[in-house]
Amino acid sequence: MFQRVTYIAALAACGLGLTALHGSAQPEKKAKPEDQAKSKKALQEVQDFIGLWNLEGTQKVGAKTEAWKEKVNWGWKFKDGDAWIVVSFADGKGKFFSTGELKYILEKKKYVLALTPAAKGEAAQTFEGDYAKGALKLERKDAKTNDVYRLTLNTVAEGERFVMKYEKQDGGKGLFSAVHAMQGNKDGVVAGGPKKPECIVSGGSANIAVSYNGKTYYVCCSGCRDEFNADPAKYTKGK
Repeated sequence: MFQRVTYIAALAACGLGLTALHGSAQPEKKAKPEDQAKSKKALQEVQDFIGLWNLEGTQKVGAKTEAWKEKVNWGWKFKDGDAWIVVSFADGKGKFFSTGELKYILEKKKYVLALTPAAKGEAAQTFEGDYAKGALKLERKDAKTNDVYRLTLNTVAEGERFVMKYEKQDGGKGLFSAVHAMQGNKDGVVAGGPKKPECIVSGGSANIAVSYNGKTYYVCCSGCRDEFNADPAKYTKGK
């Protein structure tokens, strides 16, 4: 009898402990609307990235230069007031990376790009850095080798051409050497063609038509289209 009472008491204590543990767990803190707006504004610095790009890649392998073609698609994503940018390499089947997410971390005042490697089983690679002089420069350090990898992303020719360079610094010392690079033109853009309308959701060049109350507006990507359709009055007020 004594053993049974002791066992029940132990179970009760365990249950109370679990209740206390779960009760102490705090839900993820949602960013304030003004902070969400600041993060979105920072990401708008790279608005020219948005769209589908027809890129040509090169990589030096020994004495030879290997070349390939790859479509890279950048677009906006929205959820609960937050905004970030996603990227897909060759519909998730890129040579080096499959997908990624670019966010601006307000607390750090840094851009953070998390890329999923194309090779199965490899962990996501997280790059962190700044946007300056028209280019987004991000780095990550390999904890085992101390090698530093740097990504430089930018557009040229008034936003009609995209350039992506991937470099490596052995052991975190000395000069960076080229690993591979990709560059090319935006899909469907004719050099010197007429200027496209501005995206009503995020700004920048837009080519997707949406409508509300009989009026046509334009957005730059499917993410902005979905955001507009979810609450068109929010973006058309006063327009």
